Amino acid sequence: MSPIARPVRMSTKGQIVIPHEVRRRLGIKPGDRLVVVAGDSEAIVMSATRYAESLRGVAGGIYGKTRDEIDAYVRGERQRWRG
Repeated sequence: MSPIARPVRMSTKGQIVIPHEVRRRLGIKPGDRLVVVAGDSEAIVMSATRYAESLRGVAGGIYGKTRDEIDAYVRGERQRWRG
């Protein structure tokens, strides 16, 4: 499927209209939640669900690889909070 690129104009309120063919291709409906991810000179608009799915596993292994390691980490943090 080829990309769709359409110019849009931002209103004085900071709003843009997502072109109909883009909304149709992405399955965006009124009331859907979207996420705007900004880079240095570009922005990507995606559904909130798709964004959440893209983050799945990003922090995997940070607190341990097994249930026992994660539980030990949590116990240690709780002890530090209690002082």
